[in-house]
Amino acid sequence: MGLCVIIPLIKHRKEEMTDLTQMPKKFYITYFAKKHKKIITRTASAEKPNGVLGKIFTDKNGTDRFIYWDFDAENKSGGFGDWRHATGQWTIKAVV
Repeated sequence: MGLCVIIPLIKHRKEEMTDLTQMPKKFYITYFAKKHKKIITRTASAEKPNGVLGKIFTDKNGTDRFIYWDFDAENKSGGFGDWRHATGQWTIKAVV
């Protein structure tokens, strides 16, 4: 798997990670997914391969959200890669 750096994102550090251009190009994101009702890990990026950036924000209900590009997701055209939302707390593990 290679060397990794773990960058946790918790509520009080959200502001430190809002500059998505400073994030690793490819990383593993781990968080609790309500849809699956368990903790999941995905191979991800803060940007789509064509350069469109995701975003980190707090929604109107006060929930932290990270919209990221999921390389593992099957998209509507049958290929791989799609936008996903991580909410609450998540951990980023970057391969260096």
